[in-house]
Amino acid sequence: MYKISLWSWIIALGAAASCGCTTRTLSNTPRTAIEQLLLTRAVDMAMVKFDMPELADKKVFIDFANLKCYEAEYVTVAIRTRIARTGAELVESAEGADMTIEVASGALAMEYKRSEVGMPPLPVPNSPAPLPAMPLYRSIEQTAIIKLLLFVHTKGRFVASHTYYAKADREEHFILQWRATRKDDVRRGWEQVELKPES
Repeated sequence: MYKISLWSWIIALGAAASCGCTTRTLSNTPRTAIEQLLLTRAVDMAMVKFDMPELADKKVFIDFANLKCYEAEYVTVAIRTRIARTGAELVESAEGADMTIEVASGALAMEYKRSEVGMPPLPVPNSPAPLPAMPLYRSIEQTAIIKLLLFVHTKGRFVASHTYYAKADREEHFILQWRATRKDDVRRGWEQVELKPES
C-alpha cells in the first residue's frame, strides 16, 4: 500500500493554503485631480491680481448669470471671498445694492503638450503587437489658463471694468526613465498647505 510521508502532506497543505484570489473594484473619476487643481490654482492666481478699492463700504450684488465655465462653483466662492475682503457688504439682490458686478469667463481650460525624441513603435513581422517606443527624451506640459471679466455698474451706469488673466503650469521632463526637471504650481500649492498647522 502506498504511504504518503509527513513532508508530502505539509507540502500539499502549503500549496493549497497559498492558492486564493482577492478582487477589489477599482474606478477612476472622469476628470483627474491634477486637471482640477491646475484650473482652481489659476483661479487663485487671478484673484491675487484683484484690486477694486471703489467697492469698500459699498453694498455689492454679484451677478454670476453669465459665468459659464469649469469649476464655476469654485470661481463663484473665490470672487465672493475676494470682494468681501475689500470691505464691501455682499447683498442678495441688485435692488438693495449700491453697485452690481457682472462676472463672465473668457477662458478657463487646459492646454496640453507632449514631446518625444527617440525610437517610435516599430512593427514586427508576423506579430500583432509592435515593439514599444523607446524615447530618449520626453516632456509633458499642462497649463491651465483663465480669463475673467468683471463689469461694475450702478443701476446701469458704468463704474469700472477689469479683466484678469492667470495661468498655472505643470511640466515634467524625462531622460530615458529619469525625471530631469519639474515645474509644478499644483505641488507648490499643496506643499504650502502642508506647512500650516492643522486647526
